[in-house]
Amino acid sequence: MCFYDQQIFSCGDHKWGRFRAHCNKEYRTGETCGMKLIFEASRVGTKCQMCKKYEVIWRKIGQARERVARWEAEGINPVSTDKEWANIVQWQRELREIEMMKQSKMRSI
Repeated sequence: MCFYDQQIFSCGDHKWGRFRAHCNKEYRTGETCGMKLIFEASRVGTKCQMCKKYEVIWRKIGQARERVARWEAEGINPVSTDKEWANIVQWQRELREIEMMKQSKMRSI
């Protein structure tokens, strides 16, 4: 039950900050007991790294779909179209992984 700072992002996620104080259980210098309690919580106006990464991948998917639609309308680049669809599928997989990581982090609170 040692005390730490906590940052709360605008997306609702949190991040543990620096160590602040020892609890009564831990008497050794430089050691912590492993349980984290909030000493001070501060709100941050930005989104967490996972949300930023999610938004970047989402934009990539949107741009790729626009390119594929344009190429299919023009009837050119069939090989590039197939590669771009493969990239879209890969990015969608990454989005699902990020969502699962976020959900598991929220459940572990």
